[in-house]
Amino acid sequence: MLNYPWLVKPYQQLVEPIVQNRAHHALLINYVQGCGEGELITLLANRLLCLTPDQGQPCGHCHSCLLFKAETHPDFYIITVEKDKKTIGIDQIRQLTTKVYEHSQQGGAKVIWVKEAGLMTEAAANALLKTLEEPPEQTFFILSDAQLNKLPATIRSRCGYFYLAAPELDDSVNWLKQYYQNYNDNQLATALLLNHQAPLAAKVLLEPEHWQKREQFCQTLTELIPTNQFWLLLPALNNDDVLFRLHGFCSLLADAMKAQNKAGKFITHRDQVPLVRLLARIETTKLLALYQLWQHALQQLTSIAGLNQELVLSNLLAQSELINT
Repeated sequence: MLNYPWLVKPYQQLVEPIVQNRAHHALLINYVQGCGEGELITLLANRLLCLTPDQGQPCGHCHSCLLFKAETHPDFYIITVEKDKKTIGIDQIRQLTTKVYEHSQQGGAKVIWVKEAGLMTEAAANALLKTLEEPPEQTFFILSDAQLNKLPATIRSRCGYFYLAAPELDDSVNWLKQYYQNYNDNQLATALLLNHQAPLAAKVLLEPEHWQKREQFCQTLTELIPTNQFWLLLPALNNDDVLFRLHGFCSLLADAMKAQNKAGKFITHRDQVPLVRLLARIETTKLLALYQLWQHALQQLTSIAGLNQELVLSNLLAQSELINT
């Protein structure tokens, strides 16, 4: 019932305690985004709610499974950030708490999935903590997040822990080949490495409209770096893809430093070796200064709301030219 082969083993590890009737009432799933975490958790929730399971698998035909498939199961609750908000608020948790102490409507378990649990406000996390400390019977909590450090330690200490790692690079390259026959292995590996080896995230990047934009950006860099005309990068950066472009250039700078240290086999941009070699001609101290400068701009635009993006980028490019003189 899983569409992605790399999820089979993690699912077996997660479902084994359920089959043996020793499942933890609260499970924290930490993941690399773009590895199919949603599909994994959905199947796990389905198995917990199934009334007539076949060992580790939901039966697929009991009334509970049919409700789950129709996305109308009354005992399955999903808590996530509401539209036009940036956090999970205490009111969402309070409403949930009222429901979980009621009897199951289908006579089986109740499952609560808190997506991006790290986005709970402090008040919301404290409210959930009380429920985790005194959980109702046959009630299972699944908290998922890509960044574990966002969750309070008090919440983490009440949960069982599972890490969904990205599959091996070669396995993911082979999986991507069935969708993209026109890409070579270096291009497929690059897409994966730019996304922490997450296959589904790499698959999105490899869509022609996204991949061509990346190639155009790399071509622009190849033309402008020798003349130190960083300011001409502004049109290529000042758009909705700015964070990805900044991250991409930072990883190119890191690749150049790897090349300088005879560690070229560990580079990320395997399809852009000439560009990496071009950057590697820059003095190491200047490369490091550029890397720190671009990382700082990336962190600013990621974490500080309301910044003037064009102004930040203009300042970044002006300082880059000064460093590389």
